[in-house]
Amino acid sequence: MGADRLEFPLKRSSMAAFLVRPLAWGPLVAVLEDEHLTVKMGWLGHAHIPLQQIDRLGTMRWPWWAGVGVRISKDLVVFAPSTGRVVLVGLSTPARVRAPMRWKTGRIAIAVEDIDGFMDEIAYRRGGLPRMDGEI
Repeated sequence: MGADRLEFPLKRSSMAAFLVRPLAWGPLVAVLEDEHLTVKMGWLGHAHIPLQQIDRLGTMRWPWWAGVGVRISKDLVVFAPSTGRVVLVGLSTPARVRAPMRWKTGRIAIAVEDIDGFMDEIAYRRGGLPRMDGEI
C-alpha cells in the first residue's frame, strides 16, 4: 500500500461486454494517484476526485435491474460495468463528474474487482476513514 499510482480494474460481466464495451474503449479502471481518485469508462463517463474530498467509504449491492454502465441519480453516480457489490464513496462536498454529461454528485459507486484492497488504499491515503457496510 501507499504506492504513488495504483490501478484497480473494474468488474466486468458478459452483459458489460455486450452493452458497455462498445462505448467504453480503453481501460475500465479506477486509479489512485498522488492526491486523486480517477475513474475511467471511455465515452460513458469519468470522474476525477481529490482524495481530501472523500470522507466516507462503504459498500452497497448494485442490482441487475438497475443496469450496467455509468448510471446517474439525484445524488449518486455509479460506474458499474457489472452488477453486485460495489464500493460507495461519500464526498464532503459535491463533485462534478461526466456521466456522460456533466453531473454533480455527493456519492460515487464504483464496481472494482478488489473491493477490500481499493477501500484499504483510499483509507490509507486519507490517514484512515470509517468503513461501513451498507449504503452511506
